[in-house]
Amino acid sequence: MKKSTTCTLTLLFLFTIFSPQVKSATFQTDLKPLQNDSLRVGLVLSGGGAKGVAHIGILKALEEAEVQIDYITGTSMGSLIGGLYAIGYSADQLIELSRTSNFMELFTENPNRRYISNYEKGFDERTIVSIPISESGLSLPSGIITGQNIYSYLSRLAWVAHSTEDFNDFPIPYAAVATDIETGEAVVFRSGYLPDAIRASISIPSAMAPHEIDGKYYIDGGLARNLPVQDAIDMGANYIIAVDVSTPLVPIDSLRTLTEIMNQSVQYRINERVVPERKKADVVITMPKIERYSIADFNLMETFLQIGMEAGREYIEDFKEISELQVGPYSPRETMDAPSPLPIQNVIIKGNTLFDDDFIMRKLQFEPGAKLSPQMIDDKISRLYSSQYIEQVTYRVRPDSSYYYNLHINIRESQRDDFKVGLRYESRTKASILFEASFQDLLHDGSINRLEARLGDQLMFGGDYIYYGALGSRFAALTSLQYHSENVDWFVNGSRASRFKNHILRGEISFGNYFSTQHLFALGVRKDFTFHSDEINRELITPQNEGYHALFAKYRYDFLDRKSYPSSGHKVVAQFFHSDPMIFSPLQFSSANLYWEGFYKITDFFSLRNTLMAGYTYGNELPWGYWNTPNRYYEDIGYLNFGGIDRYQVSTKHVQLVSIGWQAEPFYHRFINLDLYAGRFQDEWSLNPVNSDIDYGASLSLGGLTIVGPIKAILSTGSINSFKAELQIGYQF
Repeated sequence: MKKSTTCTLTLLFLFTIFSPQVKSATFQTDLKPLQNDSLRVGLVLSGGGAKGVAHIGILKALEEAEVQIDYITGTSMGSLIGGLYAIGYSADQLIELSRTSNFMELFTENPNRRYISNYEKGFDERTIVSIPISESGLSLPSGIITGQNIYSYLSRLAWVAHSTEDFNDFPIPYAAVATDIETGEAVVFRSGYLPDAIRASISIPSAMAPHEIDGKYYIDGGLARNLPVQDAIDMGANYIIAVDVSTPLVPIDSLRTLTEIMNQSVQYRINERVVPERKKADVVITMPKIERYSIADFNLMETFLQIGMEAGREYIEDFKEISELQVGPYSPRETMDAPSPLPIQNVIIKGNTLFDDDFIMRKLQFEPGAKLSPQMIDDKISRLYSSQYIEQVTYRVRPDSSYYYNLHINIRESQRDDFKVGLRYESRTKASILFEASFQDLLHDGSINRLEARLGDQLMFGGDYIYYGALGSRFAALTSLQYHSENVDWFVNGSRASRFKNHILRGEISFGNYFSTQHLFALGVRKDFTFHSDEINRELITPQNEGYHALFAKYRYDFLDRKSYPSSGHKVVAQFFHSDPMIFSPLQFSSANLYWEGFYKITDFFSLRNTLMAGYTYGNELPWGYWNTPNRYYEDIGYLNFGGIDRYQVSTKHVQLVSIGWQAEPFYHRFINLDLYAGRFQDEWSLNPVNSDIDYGASLSLGGLTIVGPIKAILSTGSINSFKAELQIGYQF
């Protein structure tokens, strides 16, 4: 997300803190029984990014050797693994979590677009870079992601610990280490809310925004203490097993690049603090086989898990010696039960100033007394977080004085202004760039202003002013002003006959439920100043070259899970425009169209799809924007595809179009699409199709979702053209 420079800084930091050790496991002290006491074993887990999953292999070996762990401390990824183990997860359950959790999605952090407002759905998924606008100008965000998906993930997994305040009350007493961003000192969390403590400990600078707890902000604990041995001793441990993946300083002959030098520079302080901690441990385990991998290799969880399992098996006999020195029977680690739904009586909301409580409760669709599971609460929370005007939503379930529980929600609203950039390449229109800026309360409280500019073959400059009064209201008044220009090839009988450049200066005023999330109804008036330039064979150009104004009504239902490569959901758009001298417009025409797109998920990697479009116009004085033509981007519909037709090759007053197809995802975010099309492109409307007036097409596309947006290579054929090839890169705009 919002990527380039910030991603570079993030990777520099990540490689610095979490690169692996080159040493193997070492036992630094002899095993000797203590007088009249058992060994009180403290397990210390360091940071390690994706490679920290190897900690689970050590836990598995300790279980098999029947070592009773009395205390756990952890930093960063070590705090996550250690925290879950402390509250009752077994090593086998952690193994299963590492294999089934989609860590890539946790760190990409895309809101659920099904719950963003209708207004936001008009311009979502168009840009790849977002930069906050401050009083001094453009600035970098505090992190690439807010950590919302990670926090929700932690809250689900820590369901059994929501009501526990003291970490000593866990099955295994636990502590997590984070760094106070203001002082740079280590902060040890031994009480509070477990997801807060872990989220603070794993807050990688520049990758994730600092985490706020009680007015203080925290970043990754690795900066202050990446191996918290002393903290385990302070808790009461008298025998320490430390699993360390801290990065040692490297010799001069290995410092050849800027990245390597910066890594070394940052590592001085970290290494300085790790060395004395290692000396305090009785057992230090490192894993040299992990050295060649990146801490961001979340697609290699199985590899890291196996390396950890191998390290555990290597020292299982030594672990058994430790077990024999412990007094008392070993309590086998049992599998923790799946979380049970809890009866939620009330929702307690804090932090909201823009959104009123009623609006939030409508979003949550909460019913008092309903039994809610972690997943059900997550689904409700995603409805709130999906809006760009909410930065983060955290929650906790706590018992009330009776049988019921209360859901405590804390909202951090986003009141920042943003500057965004999007890139697009099409083989037919070449490269385009989009600049977009949004401002809240610029003119007055309760308003949003958006400015945008598209440069390329199709020019567009425009701005929106939407007045909602309070974001708790679903209804808003929208005023927009836009200028569009594009080069249009006009075809006659399938052959290019003329060309013109179409210019539109447009103003619109409308009113509708723009801040609802599903069904949008809007009414308004449009005024267009239209004119042509650079005309070739003017007498063959049919679209009108004259301004007009029109009344319009719109309906939109958009429940697609993604705008690019959706796998489930539906999108329905219905629009009607009417221009007439009776409303003092110089042109007389009516235009109506209906568009329906549906995706049906058969499996996680395979979906069926269909589209249907019907467009009807009345009157001969029809401006260019109301002609129906496939393989062209429509503002409300999106990109209207039809295999085997060139852009603008078919432009008619009436259209009836249908398609069916399938979409496969053989690899994560890599897609294969096959679609079949049939359509009637008519100058006179008719509902009696004959084979001679139906055109057919088929397309095969390969592509994926990437850091620059969707990529799609399309091969198509049809009854109009035998073969067409096209490349599209970037989001549609």
